[in-house]
Amino acid sequence: MQKYFLLPLLSLSVLLFVYDTEATNPPTAVLDLSDKFLDVKDEGMWFVEFYAPWCAHCKRLHPVWDQVGHTLSDSNLPIRVGKLDCTRFPAVANKLSIQGYPTILFFRNGHVIDYRGGREKEALVSFAKRCAAPIIEVINENQIEKVKLSARSQPSYVFFGTSSGPLFDAFNEAASSKFSVARFYSVAPPENDASFRQRVAVFKDNFEIEFNGDIEKLTEWVTRERWPGFLQATSSNLAEIGASGKLVVLVVSSESHKFNNTSPIREFHKTAEEASKELRKHPDLWNRFQFAWLDGSDLASQIQMAAVSEPHLFIFNYTSYEYYLSEDEPSQMTIKSILTFLEQTSEGIDKETIVAFGGRHLLTRIKRMAFELYWNIAQMFATQPLLSSCLFGVPIAFLSIICYSICSADFTVDRDEFYGDEDELIDDEEGEETEHPETDDDHEKAE
Repeated sequence: MQKYFLLPLLSLSVLLFVYDTEATNPPTAVLDLSDKFLDVKDEGMWFVEFYAPWCAHCKRLHPVWDQVGHTLSDSNLPIRVGKLDCTRFPAVANKLSIQGYPTILFFRNGHVIDYRGGREKEALVSFAKRCAAPIIEVINENQIEKVKLSARSQPSYVFFGTSSGPLFDAFNEAASSKFSVARFYSVAPPENDASFRQRVAVFKDNFEIEFNGDIEKLTEWVTRERWPGFLQATSSNLAEIGASGKLVVLVVSSESHKFNNTSPIREFHKTAEEASKELRKHPDLWNRFQFAWLDGSDLASQIQMAAVSEPHLFIFNYTSYEYYLSEDEPSQMTIKSILTFLEQTSEGIDKETIVAFGGRHLLTRIKRMAFELYWNIAQMFATQPLLSSCLFGVPIAFLSIICYSICSADFTVDRDEFYGDEDELIDDEEGEETEHPETDDDHEKAE
């Protein structure tokens, strides 16, 4: 009877164990890779996260990475998603030059693409799909309108003509190096159209911009035109924006004020946006400057190493980490004054007559490190005052108690601790002799 009673309990225990195992280790489409990955990384397409178990950023990315694995698995794309623990397989990290965690790389038939965008699921999936798409997608003329619609969020490059000749070879070379950050299309010429000519154009900001430079500079032109005319800059994409070779015109505004019709920040944002559109009419300035806006002043304050208030506008050179300021107040700026500021800055840089702030000198780097430390601590107290007070107050109070104890301790030495009773007797005898010394007068009196 007891045996039959234990059977249900045993079955229940097995079920609970299985449920607990599934709850703690849910099914995932992400492969756990080992050092064998080096043998297969050039075969097909891989989307891999390189992480360390102790990294807090990696821990936050893990659930998102599992979602990326499921999404790409359901999309039926030939992409294998994996993750590799660099602390267990350091040889892989050294071979692939992994410098920080987490590092996300896309491997496409031996071609390695570094991901530097946001760590949201949508951004990661979109990047993987772009990397897996054909380098140059062949379309017909009827599909051009669809390409123009998709180019509102990301520029698209189109080659018009037969897939041969020096221009197509240059276009194919540019597409092979930039296919992970933009879309490339090829449109065959219509039959019996003698007027059709080979050309390359980019669709962005509801415009079609044709390439008119030397064929050797097509890849450079693709790099310069890969961003919309006025985009949002963040700490994750600012380096890529600066890598285009253009100076970045950073507009400090706020997302929350963009929809407030009475806010001066919204009016300034609209003025800067109109200036970015007007910039297209000036080819020299268009090839040198890129407009972008910042949501809040935190990043601008870190660049300038000073508190920046909204609204604000300055020119930033990411390569040298130098920036240029306008003498006009933001409230007084107009479209014309902004373009004039850009012209004066461009001319001053060429003639070396303009003063640049910031930079990468040793003293500036030290100052920047000190400011970033101060800024991070200030932001901690501003966002989490109670937690920050406990985090810094408890150690400071503990060190204060230790310092007070050390400073208030009595370190005077008691003579009795070093001399025993014998020494005291000797001192007494010597003292008595000193008090009653024998003299000649005493002998005479005794006589």
